[in-house]
Amino acid sequence: MVTDNAVIEQQLKSVSGMVPVLKLDDFVLLPHSVIPLRLTDPADCQLIDEALATHGIIAVDFKQTCPATGAELSTESEIRTVCVASVLTPYQFKSGARSILLQGLCRAQMVVLQKSELPYTKALLDLQTDCYPDQPVIHREHRQLELLELYARIYMDHASNPLYYHQLHREVSLGTLCDTLAGTIRLESALSQMLLNEQNVDLRSDLLLSFLKNRHRERQQHPAAGIRSTDFSCN
Repeated sequence: MVTDNAVIEQQLKSVSGMVPVLKLDDFVLLPHSVIPLRLTDPADCQLIDEALATHGIIAVDFKQTCPATGAELSTESEIRTVCVASVLTPYQFKSGARSILLQGLCRAQMVVLQKSELPYTKALLDLQTDCYPDQPVIHREHRQLELLELYARIYMDHASNPLYYHQLHREVSLGTLCDTLAGTIRLESALSQMLLNEQNVDLRSDLLLSFLKNRHRERQQHPAAGIRSTDFSCN
């Protein structure tokens, strides 16, 4: 059987040279998650067309804006962590808008930004793999069970869903589990970016565990409020 990681590794073999960078206003894409997008900006549509004409791979970055003015902040001097994504099921409307699915593949750092006459940025990517310290400070198998248990307690709409068990009660790495769980939750963009930035899986799981514990505590204190997750992504 071909594993998810094997499929992703095969897709990433096509990543070379400059890759178009799609900037999202209010969402941080994580590996192992899938999101639907409808793009109307001509520059974004041109970016997707270029990607589809080659390998269908793009980098997805979170657009940073000034809270006071709403203007985009310059990040050219930063080495930013982005999510490498595959463009799936593209559809073009008569209006020229594009409908696509983005599947997060892996983390990468943008090491070179290309300035050109194109209305969007292209970058050279340094692909990042999950880091598992040789001397872990946590028990990773226990941490996986702890994350799953808290997630199930909070998001009960998934607890009885067979898809939930198929996707999460399978043999996956702790890093993949963290990204998969986080990708189904409406997180603040700042926290999502912190999870994306964190290559150390033990520390990434700490961030997610802290969030889930706080959410669980809030739910116990305010049970009537209810906490919903996003639709579960089947990758």
